[in-house]
This record gives sequence, structure tokens and C-alpha cells, in this order.
Amino acid sequence: MILQDVTRFLRACLECSVYLAPREPGLTQEEIHEACKRAEFLQGEISDALSQIAVQSFGRQGARQLPDQSVTALWLVFQMQQDPEYRNIQAFDFVYAQCNEAIRNQGGANAQIEREVVVQRAMAQNISRRDAEAAITILVLTNSLVEKNGYLRSVSGRQYLPLPSQQRSQMVIAGQGRRDEVRERAYLIVQDIVERRTDGRPKHAEPHDAFAEALEPLGYGPFRLWWVQTVAELRQSNVQTAPVSALVLAAALVEGALTFVVKHARSLQLAVFRSKDFDGEPRTWKIDDLVASAASGSEASIS
Repeated sequence: MILQDVTRFLRACLECSVYLAPREPGLTQEEIHEACKRAEFLQGEISDALSQIAVQSFGRQGARQLPDQSVTALWLVFQMQQDPEYRNIQAFDFVYAQCNEAIRNQGGANAQIEREVVVQRAMAQNISRRDAEAAITILVLTNSLVEKNGYLRSVSGRQYLPLPSQQRSQMVIAGQGRRDEVRERAYLIVQDIVERRTDGRPKHAEPHDAFAEALEPLGYGPFRLWWVQTVAELRQSNVQTAPVSALVLAAALVEGALTFVVKHARSLQLAVFRSKDFDGEPRTWKIDDLVASAASGSEASIS
């Protein structure tokens, strides 16, 4: 795997975040690492890739990252047809036309239009809210529009001519049409990450990473560092050359995970962990008893 592959995937992820969450575009550092790990890139590769690309901070306290304008400017090159194409050309045409009309009515120096008005008008034309918002966000990110207090105005004060669809029909750059599998994969991964922001699922899809987030609600927050470090050691261990080490680490995680869920399971009166063995302090529990009790309880059992 070469560094160029990682940076290409990372840039695709940041771009796709705009199409999927146009009002909250970009990815946090945590989300970037999550996306890259799902694409099976390793920690060192991810860190090296992040140091190679220029990004700009976006959102509250600059929590999310986006490519700088040297990259985002390419998102407005409509002659370059992409496959898959996540830009809704009809949405861009509509936003351009609305800005043109505002300039015609108010003059370039004074022209402005409320963002929500543009979105509602687009929706009336069967353009989805997300596509309309994405078009507006890209125009703002590329410094074609300025947004202030919910109003949009043109930076140049000139009409946008020609429309994106006209640009595409007049000249399409040769050699396009090859499907970009990296971009397609990035879109699906980022889509899931964006959905996890609000749907109640853990931020991480990988169980080891997701369980680390659950330790605080379970009342074992101080053990998060131990869990994360042990998981990292297990991932770095080589089962072929050091099988005993990998086995010990895996067993430690199993024992830890079962210990951390006993109190929660008993509070819910689940059939697992009902044994009196767990009435005492956790330091007295044995892994054999934990596994046996976790495997009992019929439908409540942990398989």
C-alpha cells in the first residue's frame, strides 16, 4: 500500500462528507481515523496521509476538517464528469439561477438571498434538501458565495454564466467515465459515519472500539485507557510468531468485557450473571465463572 492510496481515499472521504452532511460538512479527527480504519489502513499510514494533505478547519471550534481551496475548487469543474457522480447538476443549476435572478433584481453590489428560501424553492422543484444544501455549501467553500446570518451573496457580484449543465454540454473532458471505486467506497463508509452522529448507534463500527465508548456509561470509565491499550497490543501482536502473547491479550479482553457488563446485566434483571458468585467484589470473580454465566440465560445469553 502506497501513501498516495491513503491520501486519495482520505480526500474522497472529506469530499463525500459535504454531499452527505452539507450543513455539517467535514470529518473530525476521530471520524477520519474511523473511516480509514474501515478501509483497512493502518495507524501509521493514516497519520502520514494526514500530514501530506492541506486541510482547513470547519464547524464549531474547528472540530471538523475539510480540504483547502486548492482541492475544493475542483468540485466546481463540471466539465469533468465523475463516476459515480454525487453532485446533483440540477441542484447546482438551480442555485446558480437563483443567484443570477437576485443579481438582476437587486444589482451585483446589493444582491442577496436567504439560504432557506433557495432550499425551499429547490424542494418545490423536486430537488432534495440535501442536494440543494450541498450545492450551496460547495459554493460557499469555494468562495463563490458568502454566507452571513443565513443570507447568501455573490463574491464577485457578477452573474454565473454559463450554468453548470451548459458547461458540461459545451465541453466534457475526454477520458472520463471510468468508475472510481475508491470514491464509491469512501461514500458508503462516510454515509454510515454521518448517520451514526444522530441515530444512537456507537460512533465506531468495530466492536473493540465501540466497547471503549460504552465503558463510561457502564461505570468503568477509568478502565478505558487499559482497554484501548490492550486492544492496540492485540492488533499489533502476531498470532503466527507469538501465539501465547496473542492468546493472553485476547483472554484479558474477554475477562474484562464480561466483568464490565455484569453489573449492568444484573441491574436489568437479565438471566445471565444471576449466580451468587457475582454478589461479591469483581476481584474475586474467575474467568471460567464469567464465561459460564454469560453463556447461560437462554435468550439473554452472550454467545
